[in-house]
Amino acid sequence: MKTKIKSLLPILFIGMSVFQCDLFDPKSKITNNELVEIVTLQQLNANSMSEGQRLGLTIAYSHRFSIKNGPHLFCREYSTAYLEKQAEWELNIEQTYTTIGNAIGIEIVVERINGPCAINNKISACHYDGVDGINDLIPYAYSTEGEHDYLLPAYVYYGITNLKNAKEACEGYNGTYVCYDPSKCWQ
Repeated sequence: MKTKIKSLLPILFIGMSVFQCDLFDPKSKITNNELVEIVTLQQLNANSMSEGQRLGLTIAYSHRFSIKNGPHLFCREYSTAYLEKQAEWELNIEQTYTTIGNAIGIEIVVERINGPCAINNKISACHYDGVDGINDLIPYAYSTEGEHDYLLPAYVYYGITNLKNAKEACEGYNGTYVCYDPSKCWQ
């Protein structure tokens, strides 16, 4: 056994010396500009991707909420674990959000989507641990308008008036708040 290892080590050393890989080439270090480009691309990808997909969930259906003829407010996504709840939860969804919208002064449009939902101006997300005995995450993705024009005014409509920001609103329901753009998130 020792002789096999002794003969294998020189072969490995010679192989690594002869067939040097770019990974070990000190001249191929990433520059600061390249690092900034990589981080920027990752940020753009995270901002345009469905929140549920980013979390690795298989999204069965979702809802995108927007201001009529205006920007998207937020997306709410449901994994396949929630398929049995879809008909029940979609029964009066338009009426519910019309009532909330009227109370906070915006006309909310609900878009039903088979599969994942993404908003192109996502700044934050709130992940709920589940509901009605189902433990899969329910991810929400918010735009700036979703945080400022919808989220806190909706909480006030429901009588919760002591919140200072979107992070408190999310964590108030045991959700996990994620900020993608610290310059715009309301935390």
